[in-house]
Amino acid sequence: MPSSLRAFFIVAAVLGTSLLAAAQTNSSFTCQMRATPPPVATFGGPAVAGKGQTELGLGVGAFGDEFGNACDPDLVGGTDWFVRWRCGVGGQTDLGFDALVSANGNNTQSGVAKLAARFQATQGLRLEAGAGAADSGNGRSVNGDLAAVIGTYKHPDDTWNYYASLRLAASHGCFNLFCAGGTGAPGSRAPGAIIPLGTIGAAARVSDTGRFIMEAGLGGLFSRQQPNRDLYIHFALGLQFVVGHDRKQPGSRRGAGT
Repeated sequence: MPSSLRAFFIVAAVLGTSLLAAAQTNSSFTCQMRATPPPVATFGGPAVAGKGQTELGLGVGAFGDEFGNACDPDLVGGTDWFVRWRCGVGGQTDLGFDALVSANGNNTQSGVAKLAARFQATQGLRLEAGAGAADSGNGRSVNGDLAAVIGTYKHPDDTWNYYASLRLAASHGCFNLFCAGGTGAPGSRAPGAIIPLGTIGAAARVSDTGRFIMEAGLGGLFSRQQPNRDLYIHFALGLQFVVGHDRKQPGSRRGAGT
């Protein structure tokens, strides 16, 4: 196994363990919106930005949190405005961030950002790991996610490519930004949650450097403070641009699935 892939799996395992441990376990029931998860948009196929390339994504989306019959209203969600930036640091790895601003259905706003790394394990498989923080009308939180993305691998001039992903996201409510200590009144931090999410999407070529992205996801939302399993729904569409040249493969994008 290549050393870079081994290192990625070690980091992913540590992050995954931390995500599961961070979910709050207070068993008191509440219909309060969960702590804000990280940006969960896959937004493209299994490619990474090659060395010397930059990827920029701009999108709009919607999400829904289905509480079931225990809470009213049943479905609470909102709309998102999404920005992604990635920079290739090698033939198989890129680094960057996702930022999201949401207008929530409960008349609150939230902002969330995460730092993320992506590793192209094979031509049609990408692995991801990210960690971030959020500030919203439901309070502050830290969050993170792990994902695997598969998709078609075609010539960049092909009009359509398709992809799917499996993602595990988690969030943990805080009294202060980045959970930097301190306490507050009971109920002043949002309940933590774990969200397994499956997503399918398509990328349509609109120019040599641009793709139109559309995707939909469905998953569960689990919290010890909510006795019923909740449903999490995700939609996104927007534009993805990749500029620069892969120095190993001039004029192309390594593993271009989008």
